[in-house]
Amino acid sequence: MPDGLLSALQHPLAQARGLPAEAYTDPGFFRREQARLWARSWVAVGAASDVATPGDVLPLTLAGQPVFLARGQDGILRAFHNVCTHRGLLLVEEAGREKLLRCPYHAWAFDLEGGLRATPHFGGIGCHTLEGFDPADHGLKPIRLAQWNDLVFLDLSGDAEPFEAHAAPLVARWADYDFAATRPAGRMDFEIAANWKLLVENFCDTYHLPFIHPQVNEYSKAEDHHDVIDGTIVGTGNRTATRDGAPVLLPPFPGLPAGKARLGEFLTLFPNVLIFLMPDHYFTVTVTPLDEGHSTERLDFHFVGDGATAPEHAARRQALYDLWAELNRQDIAIAERLQKGRVSRAFDGGRFSPALEAPIHHFQTLVARMMEEA
Repeated sequence: MPDGLLSALQHPLAQARGLPAEAYTDPGFFRREQARLWARSWVAVGAASDVATPGDVLPLTLAGQPVFLARGQDGILRAFHNVCTHRGLLLVEEAGREKLLRCPYHAWAFDLEGGLRATPHFGGIGCHTLEGFDPADHGLKPIRLAQWNDLVFLDLSGDAEPFEAHAAPLVARWADYDFAATRPAGRMDFEIAANWKLLVENFCDTYHLPFIHPQVNEYSKAEDHHDVIDGTIVGTGNRTATRDGAPVLLPPFPGLPAGKARLGEFLTLFPNVLIFLMPDHYFTVTVTPLDEGHSTERLDFHFVGDGATAPEHAARRQALYDLWAELNRQDIAIAERLQKGRVSRAFDGGRFSPALEAPIHHFQTLVARMMEEA
């Protein structure tokens, strides 16, 4: 890894140099990033509504590690390392609903609260116990889990700051929004031939709006945006994010102040969840790296009250899905072209516009800090 990632970013913004090309293209950098950043942060991994019913299980991969979510019979959502504690077999291969997780190798069985419930013939044929072996010491290995609305976050290391502190800037900023009034609705998935950081950086970038998104820039202009930079959150907002005088076709968040009637805010909760908040809906984009040059995006839409399901709102919901999908495809094309440019030996990290690219600089600084911490 190149030395001085953080020091290059700590110059005054007009003189700062961004992350070098190898931060986006080098397999070795990607491996270190998985260990230093993804395994030590609160990372968004999915939706609680995916595992809504007791018995639901969902396998995932985080920082190269197999993990899974499970809704216990007690209704509590938990996360575990996806490995049998006996001989290390991958325990859960696909999403499903189970009362017990039984390892196919030697039939050890675990409940969805993580307890070891059966060890057939472990003491010899016909003897299912072993003196000195306490099943309570050999259950599934838990992973710290937290939830913000429907989003599920995991801390693989167990050493990250409390999630309440991590998400505090976001929660405080959006205190006027009653997220409990929203319901999950549509979902979209994309696979992108670009490093995950390019997707986050593009999301934080207002500079590109008039060039890449002309259909919304006519009313949601780049010059009307404001930066949001507060610890773990970074992005932009715009008080003209919806058309002036547009009819309210979906139920808005209840009790919003008049000043937020047209407000849109678009914030990253570091490192990998992008949140688009509008007066009548919000959606999250969970960004997951596959390797140094490929990523996935999962978009989860949420609408207020019956706006999520009522047939009379179906056309408006579809119009929003179509709009956001088209905007996202425009961004994906740019991100993939950025990835192709990053292989150039001439790229030295680039420079930042002090007026328009402070959020990108802040995001890169958070990345560099995680990479250089011991």
